[in-house]
Amino acid sequence: MLYEFSMTPDLFDNSIIGSNESLGVILVQLLRGVAENGLLANLHKDRLVRHVSDYRVKSLRPSLRDKVVTCLNILSNRHRLVRHPKNTTGDPQNDMEWLDLAWESHQRIPFHGIILSQILLDKCSHTDPALIEFSGILDSARWLSRQRTLTLTKCEADYRSALASILRHAKSLSLVDPWLNTQESRYFDTVRVCSEVMGQRGHARLLGRVHIHAEFGKQKPDGKSLNEYLENWGKKLNQLKRQDGHRFKVFLWESLPGSERLHDRFILTDQCGISVPGGLDCRTHSRANSTNWNLLDENARILRLNDYDPQISPFSLRGQIEVF
Repeated sequence: MLYEFSMTPDLFDNSIIGSNESLGVILVQLLRGVAENGLLANLHKDRLVRHVSDYRVKSLRPSLRDKVVTCLNILSNRHRLVRHPKNTTGDPQNDMEWLDLAWESHQRIPFHGIILSQILLDKCSHTDPALIEFSGILDSARWLSRQRTLTLTKCEADYRSALASILRHAKSLSLVDPWLNTQESRYFDTVRVCSEVMGQRGHARLLGRVHIHAEFGKQKPDGKSLNEYLENWGKKLNQLKRQDGHRFKVFLWESLPGSERLHDRFILTDQCGISVPGGLDCRTHSRANSTNWNLLDENARILRLNDYDPQISPFSLRGQIEVF
């Protein structure tokens, strides 16, 4: 649902795209597409985009430059420019060295695509379906295969596979499901899987924040006090904290009479929002149903996150506990 691409910096240079106006259109449409459901590798510990902004984009004609800068700003604001390790031998000195750096990252965890100019493709000694020549990117099978809806089975294997790419570069995660609780493994297993895969980038692990939003009245076992439920969450999450290092916070909510009902289920990160209408329970394969996860538009992601801000939420916060 989030597809990571790498682009060589020459694609932002007038020497490559200035001679053909259609190439400028391709560049803008490519960046807009990545902003919809993609990630862009910011190689050399964020220096790729700095290099592009400082040296390459400035060479473009003003109208194209403004569109490209706007796209890069959107990607930045959505946290879709994701850092990759710093080159151990210093700053890349040319476009081929930037491509070599992309290739190193591709060997750790494959990109959905490495987009490069025909000039670099001709010089490149690597053969891989992920290498895509820039002028044909919008018609390529890799680009056209991107989907906003994922069909999967509600079992641990499918959850782990899907969540690995969704949470690889996420710094924050909110799991929203009124039925989340510590006593039923089919719910807590999902929390565990998220904790285990979050921040696993193929190099130094990225530690993040995990917020769990559930309904007080649906906690298990029945009849316990608010403090007992929160203590149970604290005990279980302390185990995950020791194992994976993330910070956790649990919010137990209650719907207000005559107001909205806490019903919809979501996976919300600092990079994307996903609607999970079938719920976040993770069942054994023999009892696991097929379901669809759907990527939210950015305004919907923000709206749903605001639903769980205690200052403006339509729900009443009964209690919370933090594990850090």
